[in-house]
Amino acid sequence: MPKDLKSADAIELLLVDDHSLLRGLMIDALAAVDDFHVVGDAPDAETGIKLCEQLLPHVLILDSVLPGLQGSASVEEILRVSPRTRILMFSGAISPTSIQRALAGGARGYLPKSAIFPELVEGIRAVHSGRYFFGAGTHSLITGILAQGDKKTHGLMLSDRELSVLAGIAQGRSSKEIAAQQGLSVFTVENHRRRMMEKTGIRSVAQLTLLALELGLIAPVKPLDTPPEGALGV
Repeated sequence: MPKDLKSADAIELLLVDDHSLLRGLMIDALAAVDDFHVVGDAPDAETGIKLCEQLLPHVLILDSVLPGLQGSASVEEILRVSPRTRILMFSGAISPTSIQRALAGGARGYLPKSAIFPELVEGIRAVHSGRYFFGAGTHSLITGILAQGDKKTHGLMLSDRELSVLAGIAQGRSSKEIAAQQGLSVFTVENHRRRMMEKTGIRSVAQLTLLALELGLIAPVKPLDTPPEGALGV
């Protein structure tokens, strides 16, 4: 669909990747999605930062390994110039350290380049809606961030109500939404949230989301066995 016919509610995307062929294929595929509008692309983080400042995209798909300034190191600067932009890291080489660095900087999701196109679309919509997104290929690495022993300890420390609130947080729900869903006051939900952070030492929503994933409170993204006809594998 031509850009000028895109809905005003379309998700505006900026793509930063130094592989021109892959970038071109992704732009064509993303532009064909009805609710996506590709507003720009760049081959490096420095150019991407400038474009973010100019275009203020809803979602930035950012390669984690780039020439010059590395993708993960540029996350904070991108959010400084465009605070509303949600960042989905897109990586050919993933590790617990790279995931942790990206999330610590403010990224909302992490997707391996081995993912198929429908998973990329799902990730974009997830981070745009305010949720965190971890691609199927990253799940096994999360144990490098939250060790198995710590997971059990954290799970035993939290009450059933705190675990329910944790699941709501990991699903991207606000305190008001969690309160309505569970029949609690917003004040009570905030108290549960504060106690969880005190008990676990976790201070960020990203880390709470990883904990919820490790505790089995939310389901990891499941890879699709075969992409739909015409889907682009990336």
